[in-house]
Amino acid sequence: MFQKIILHIIDTMNEERTISAPFHIIRGKRSGQTIQDVKSYGLTKYFSLFPRLSIQIYDQNIQQMIQSGWLTINDTAIPKITILGKQKLKDLPILKLNGWLFRGNERTFFQRLSLVTQTLSHVKAKSLSFTPVQKDEKIQIWVRQFLKSFPYKSDEFIQSYYLEIMSCLKSDNLSDLHVSILSHRLAGFEVSGVTWQQLSNVLNEEQIDLQIYFYEGLHILLDEISTNKSLVLLPKMSEGIKSTTPLTDSAKRTADLYKQGYSFEQLISMRQLKTSTIEDHFVEMALNDPSFSIQIFFGKEDLSILIQQIKNQRTKKLRTLKEIFPLYSYFQLRLLLAVGGAQIDSKSS
Repeated sequence: MFQKIILHIIDTMNEERTISAPFHIIRGKRSGQTIQDVKSYGLTKYFSLFPRLSIQIYDQNIQQMIQSGWLTINDTAIPKITILGKQKLKDLPILKLNGWLFRGNERTFFQRLSLVTQTLSHVKAKSLSFTPVQKDEKIQIWVRQFLKSFPYKSDEFIQSYYLEIMSCLKSDNLSDLHVSILSHRLAGFEVSGVTWQQLSNVLNEEQIDLQIYFYEGLHILLDEISTNKSLVLLPKMSEGIKSTTPLTDSAKRTADLYKQGYSFEQLISMRQLKTSTIEDHFVEMALNDPSFSIQIFFGKEDLSILIQQIKNQRTKKLRTLKEIFPLYSYFQLRLLLAVGGAQIDSKSS
């Protein structure tokens, strides 16, 4: 399935990006180009799916797909899906991932969940001496503070926690496979969490595919927690996991200053960043904020006409657009693409 996800990204990009583009999306790279690609091509679900994916593992999968006849790559590193590759894409399930919303933070939630579960399991068994399943000191401190805010040693509290987890795992949106993976990754009193290798052997699935189902399960679980008003404990455990702004942290700082009335030129000086970086931030704003106006970068020109002209080209390749519209800078073209794409998204949602 991991290879089919790469194929889907390549297919969606329609030979307009190099073979490295899917890698940056899956890793969650915060560059202006990757963020624009994620939004413009509608690939938000895959953003930051594997933040620690190595280029070696990625290249191995690419080579396997080439050898299998799923794709080809030309001399300029542009990938193209073959007929066989198109057929393989038909088997890709509709995944309920939302990488753009969680940006890898679902892993933090599971670390909290696993350590709280392990701790309460040992408390119930009256065995308070154990090796924490999570070694991260920040997670340990968070769990300590969380538990101390409740009567966590009482049977009533432990039962409430158990019932909340069980009610979420019974969600119709979670498959039996999701529940199996999530539960087997948890540890407790005299129970060790199952490794990915062990799960792979038992379920006869690739480890990386099981991890995709695992993250999908966490995304579904977190959505269930956010909408289930009867829950008390799990919503507290999921605080700070969802991204509260569609902007990256640096772009958010630039946007806040811009809203205070500072000009583009002033922002370059104040933030002590390259002009290209501030341009990236403005493109992010155009991509994510429907109320953001790019008119100041186009004088008195009619933006609606310009946007339609860009759409008519049916390409997001900047070099091609620059040849067609030589009077506009790459920055201006990126802004037009951003606003045009946002308008398309809003109509289709």
